[in-house]
Amino acid sequence: MRKTLLFSLLLTISASLFSQQYVTTGDFDRISKLNFGIGFNTYFGELRRAQDPNLQLGLSASVGYEHLFTDNVALRTTLSVYQIQADDSLSSLPASRLRNINFKATNAEFLVQALYYTQRHPASGYRDRAFANPYFHLGLGVTTNNPMAELNGTDYDLRPLTLEGVQYGGLAVVIPVGVGVNWYLSKNVDLQMDVQYTLALTGYLDDVNGVYRDPSSFSDTNGIDAATIGLLSDPRAALTPPVDPVAAGTLRGDGSNDAYLRVGFKLGFYLPKSLYGKSSIRCKVVKRTR
Repeated sequence: MRKTLLFSLLLTISASLFSQQYVTTGDFDRISKLNFGIGFNTYFGELRRAQDPNLQLGLSASVGYEHLFTDNVALRTTLSVYQIQADDSLSSLPASRLRNINFKATNAEFLVQALYYTQRHPASGYRDRAFANPYFHLGLGVTTNNPMAELNGTDYDLRPLTLEGVQYGGLAVVIPVGVGVNWYLSKNVDLQMDVQYTLALTGYLDDVNGVYRDPSSFSDTNGIDAATIGLLSDPRAALTPPVDPVAAGTLRGDGSNDAYLRVGFKLGFYLPKSLYGKSSIRCKVVKRTR
């Protein structure tokens, strides 16, 4: 009886091993990358709509770390410095050109993103990875928010001036989503071509979101006289010929959140070890045999 039970147990274990094997990809497999990137940004908001053909591009630069947690899923953290800008004078809409508002901003952004690669990490290790591996990504992050405007050749920091009577913060939460392709360049180097749309949970990346204040409510702030602040709020009078300002309470923005789109390129360098102190992949590759 005991021999029969032992023989049955051995048969069960053998069948399980043959039907499904779990194999690590080796002690020297590399699954972590250090990324360096550059890109171009265009902004969407009250001063530039998505259908506007004038992109008004800004530059970005980034450094990041990516770690593969399963055969398809990686986590990427990125620190970026990026520029966004828009100017009503470049708009195709006559009403926007009459409004005559402009802004520019150089912000810092920190993102944590989950990436899903369509091609699995190979059981034989990173050196046998796919030549082209499309991926999708979704994340959460934070950006600084310090818009500036140019008036008569001088740049002004807008956030402390509360042009709409709203004191918004210098940080904003952002939600990035996008797609990309990871290209094999050499044994230890990849090129990522990445498109990322980032929604900001604020309408003040451009300092335009609500209504015009009463010009008489402005006072000297941060060494800037009240008349200049009023002109920054409604710069119609700076046009040639000048145009009368609108009444207090008139819509200046539409209350919607701002966003920006980035098209970028990243060089990824595979590291001998991950930040977790181990170089072998954490997941187990499943092989099924018939």
